[in-house]
Amino acid sequence: MNYGLVITAFLPIITVIFCLVAWKQNVVFSSFMGLGVTALIILFIDSYHLTINQFFLTFKSALILSFSAIIVIIPGLYLNGVIREQKNLEKITSWIEDLPINSEIKALILVVGFLPDVESLTGFGVSLFLGIPIFFNLFPKQEALKLSVLGMNIMPWGTLALATVIGAHLLEAPLIQLGTLTSLTSFLVFPYVALVSLYVIGGLNIIKKNIFLALFLGFLLSALLFFNNYYLSTETAGVISGIITGLCGIYLSCRGRNYIGMLLKGNPFKAFLPYLLVLTFIACIRLIQPLKAFLTDVFVLKSGNVNFSPLASPGMILLVVALIMQKIKPVRVSLSGILKKSKNACLSILAFLLLSQAMLQSGMIKTISTYLSSFSGEIPALLLSPLIGMLSGFTTGSNVGGNALLIGTQYEIGQQYRQGLLFAAAHNSGAGHMVFCSIPLIVLVITIVKDTYPLNNLHISESHLLKFTLEVSVGIYFAIFVALYTLFHINVERILF
Repeated sequence: MNYGLVITAFLPIITVIFCLVAWKQNVVFSSFMGLGVTALIILFIDSYHLTINQFFLTFKSALILSFSAIIVIIPGLYLNGVIREQKNLEKITSWIEDLPINSEIKALILVVGFLPDVESLTGFGVSLFLGIPIFFNLFPKQEALKLSVLGMNIMPWGTLALATVIGAHLLEAPLIQLGTLTSLTSFLVFPYVALVSLYVIGGLNIIKKNIFLALFLGFLLSALLFFNNYYLSTETAGVISGIITGLCGIYLSCRGRNYIGMLLKGNPFKAFLPYLLVLTFIACIRLIQPLKAFLTDVFVLKSGNVNFSPLASPGMILLVVALIMQKIKPVRVSLSGILKKSKNACLSILAFLLLSQAMLQSGMIKTISTYLSSFSGEIPALLLSPLIGMLSGFTTGSNVGGNALLIGTQYEIGQQYRQGLLFAAAHNSGAGHMVFCSIPLIVLVITIVKDTYPLNNLHISESHLLKFTLEVSVGIYFAIFVALYTLFHINVERILF
C-alpha cells in the first residue's frame, strides 16, 4: 500500500480537526479549509482527480443535499421563534415545574423524554431553552449545567432525523434501514445517559434509589425508537418516542395520584399545539398514499443517484405549522435574525458536503476505507467504527457534518464483511451522540445560560463542562461498541431486511 497516498487522502480530515481543535477556529472556517486542501490535492496529485463531469456531479449533488438540510433548518428556526414569542416554552416549563414529582425524577423525564422530543422536532439546541431554566431552578448550577447537555443525546433523530436522512442520501440507502439500525447501535446509550443523569444529581445513593425507573425509561426510549423507525417513520421517531417516554415517566411517578388531573393541570395543550400539528401533518403525508405520491413526484431535484423532493420535506411542514401558529396568535419574529442564526450552520453543511462528495468522487474515500479495512480481523474494525464516528461528530460539532465527512468510509469498511449499513449506523450513532460534548454545543449551552441569567454571578467554565462530557463519552463509546459487536455477530441486517 502506498502510504503517501493514504496520508494525502487523510489530509482534508486532518486539516478540519487541526483548525477546530488546535487552531480553535469556527466550524465554517475549518470546513472551508478542508475543502481548500481537497481542491489542492485534486489539482496536484494525479491519483486523485476529477473529470469535468465528476466535478459538476460533485457540485450539484452537494447543493441538492445542502438544500435538503437548509429547507429544514430555516423553517425550524422560524417555528422555534414563533413558539418562543408566543411563550409556549415558558408554559411548558411551568407545567413541568408544577408536577408534584421529585426533582431527580423530573430530571429523568426531561433527559430521556421531553427534551429528546423537543430536540427531535426543532433541533439546533432548541431543547436547551426548555431544559436550562428548569434544571437551574431545581438543582445547583454545576449539576444543572451537566444535565442540560445530557438531554442533547438524541442527535441521530434531531431536527426530524436530518442527519440520518442526509446519511441515507449519501449512501443511496433506504432511510428506514439506516434509521432502524441506528436505533439498535444506540440502544444502550439512553439507559446509560439516564444513569449518568442520576449520578450527576446525587451520586450512587440517588442511582440506587431510582435505578429501576432510570433503566426502564432509558430502555423504553430505545425500544420506542426501534419500533418507530422500523414500523412508522424515521423522521418522527424521536418526537413520538420522547413524548411517550416522558408521559410514561409521569404516570409511573404518580403513585396512585390523579394522573389525568396532573397532565391537564394548567391546560398544557395550547403550549403543545405546534408539536401536535407537526406530528399530525407528517402522519397524513406518510399514511395518505396519494398525497405522499403527489408531494414526492410533483417536483424532484436530481443529481446522479441523489434525489430530493422539496414538497415532501419535513421543512415544509415546519413552515406550514409556523404560519398556522402565526395566524392563531400573530407575533413578531425577525426573519433577518433567523437567517443570521442559520448562516453558519448552512455554510458549514454546504462545505462538508462539498468536501465529502469531492473526496468520494476523486477516490480519497476509497483509499481511506481500504487502509482502515487493512487492519486484519473483525475486532479492530468493530473497535474503530464507533471511534471514527465519535471523532467526526466531535470535530465538526454536527451529526450532519460528521456523516458527510466519513459515513461513506464506514460503509465501505463494513462492506468488507457484507454489513456496510450496520457500520454506517454505528457511525451515525457515534457522530450524533458525540455532538453533546463538541465545542460549538458547549459554547451554545454557556451562551444560553448567561443570556437566561444575565444578572447572576454564574462562574461557569467551558473547560469544566468539556471535561465532564468527554468522561461521559467513554461510556457512550462502550455502549455503541457492545451493541455493534452483538449486532455484527448475529448479522442483524440479514435478519431485519
